[in-house]
Amino acid sequence: MKKIISVVFALFFVLSAISAQSSNSDLTLLMANAQAGDAKAQNSLGVKYYNGEGVAQSYEEAARWFEKSAQQGNATAQNNLGYMYEMGRGVQQDYAVALRWYRMAAEQGHASAQSNLGWLFENGLGVEKNYDEAFKWYRAAADQGHSYGQYSVGWFYDKGWSVAENNEEAVRWYRLAADQGLADAQYMLGVMYENGDGVANDYDEAFHWFTEAAYGENVDAMLAVGFYYEFGMSPEEDPVQALAWYMIASDYGSEDGAQYAADLSKNMSEEEIAEATGLADSF
Repeated sequence: MKKIISVVFALFFVLSAISAQSSNSDLTLLMANAQAGDAKAQNSLGVKYYNGEGVAQSYEEAARWFEKSAQQGNATAQNNLGYMYEMGRGVQQDYAVALRWYRMAAEQGHASAQSNLGWLFENGLGVEKNYDEAFKWYRAAADQGHSYGQYSVGWFYDKGWSVAENNEEAVRWYRLAADQGLADAQYMLGVMYENGDGVANDYDEAFHWFTEAAYGENVDAMLAVGFYYEFGMSPEEDPVQALAWYMIASDYGSEDGAQYAADLSKNMSEEEIAEATGLADSF
């Protein structure tokens, strides 16, 4: 048996070495292509530097390679460079420059850039706030199936920004994004079910979407799930689960979660609190 194990480990190390050599060879080729002016390779190399994959992590180098690619009209690189300027990573933060690069990519039909451009217009970053322009770009992204674009279109219908308030349309767009796993959309769909806005009031559906969003790390959803467990609004009342979710929300920085946990734990046994703590720690 020891001999077989040795052979297996030897094979593992040989394969690992081959994999490493292949990876190094791929990176060398990528760098050569990028330096030769290949726009796609330049963007890919920027991603490598951004994530520190096979190279020392460097936002500055990432931005440099994104710009080389973006200058050649690569839409993905233009969007990436816009993000670097929006967040101030590797470059001086500049919303106006971010907007310029996002627009270049958006006008080429890049869905993420369209959504990012909508965000800047919605919030007046680098440009005067303009809900009409924001909705236009969000809708362009949404029509391509972009989840944040879909969520944002739903939000605009929910709030009546740039379009007439329409809860049914809000629910439709929230659902499209929620079905793709976007936690913010899942939370808002839960709110619509809870309040009966655009759909029939349904606490079971609300709880379902709040739970999905909570596991997607939406803090408001964590609080909502805790509330439902505390007061038995959809599942049976379960103070241990309620406390656990309040603790989880608190761990994510929610002051409300910390307060709710403190208030609820006053009426619970040490065993129940320990169980809830274990659930929260395992999240």
